Amino acid sequence: MTSVARLPQDSMHLRVKRKGTTMFILCYPEQEVIEVKRKIGKIVGREPTTFRLMYKDVVLSDDATVRAQQISPNDVVQLAYKLDGSEQYEKIEFDDLDRLHAEHEAKIKAASSPR
Repeated sequence: MTSVARLPQDSMHLRVKRKGTTMFILCYPEQEVIEVKRKIGKIVGREPTTFRLMYKDVVLSDDATVRAQQISPNDVVQLAYKLDGSEQYEKIEFDDLDRLHAEHEAKIKAASSPR
């Protein structure tokens, strides 16, 4: 990776989700995905080779930068662990809070409308 001055105003947060867990990871647009995976690996206690990151159903390339993967601040990136003894990864599962909120609002609206 080329040496790039990293200033606080250049940083961004990614929301990394796996099942019922969300992590907020501080990174930089010019940072390589493998560096982000190393941070996540320290948090979850796993080697970066034992999981992958996905954004909009696309596996993120370790040697590409966050910016090159078209990821913006506060975007949701999914984390999937490699299945034990396999080259397969677990199915992506996380709670879509925006969808859950919309469903809740629709129920409230339906319950309050006259019959």
